Amino acid sequence: MATGPRKKLRKSARKSATPLEDEVAQAIYDLEVNNKSLKPVLQPLYVNTAKEVDIGHGKRAVVIFSPLRFLKKFHRIHKQLIAELEKKFSGKQVLLIGQRKIARQGKHNKHKIPRTRTVVSVRECLLADLLYPVDVVGRRWRHKTDGSKQTKIFLDAREKDKVEGKIDAISVVFKKLTGADVSFGYMTNPLLQQFQ
Repeated sequence: MATGPRKKLRKSARKSATPLEDEVAQAIYDLEVNNKSLKPVLQPLYVNTAKEVDIGHGKRAVVIFSPLRFLKKFHRIHKQLIAELEKKFSGKQVLLIGQRKIARQGKHNKHKIPRTRTVVSVRECLLADLLYPVDVVGRRWRHKTDGSKQTKIFLDAREKDKVEGKIDAISVVFKKLTGADVSFGYMTNPLLQQFQ
């Protein structure tokens, strides 16, 4: 059993940790030891992996993948945890998402894929994780004549301040993880579908 900062990172036995993953594990361990308000929640939690993504204009983002069963517990301390991690990784934006898998379709289509393992479901959950604590209130798809598809995601305009600085990072990270382009807009009143 790993001790110290190593217990905050669990990878398969065949893979060794990257320097970034060691850094993330150390940062989470330091928060657990030094921050009394985060300690009770962070103690049983760990992360699977971390990746660094170039988001353009000389900026970078750190994407941390946690086990899916811990995601709700991480959400309880999300705001404070992300703020503390962004202090430790100065100049980098930190995004926390759940580790999900897409199931392959069998050769004969006889076995059914669980709904949570389909491509569409995994992408929607990934987007929800990236945007947390803001909810998606609308979606629009535009199919262009060249065969490409453009997705526009609408967020509640009242929650604009929660994600304003991270929108570019979220769209770049979503593109790197899924290969799908997404752009964002805001709705002032989702019931009346008033766009801003």
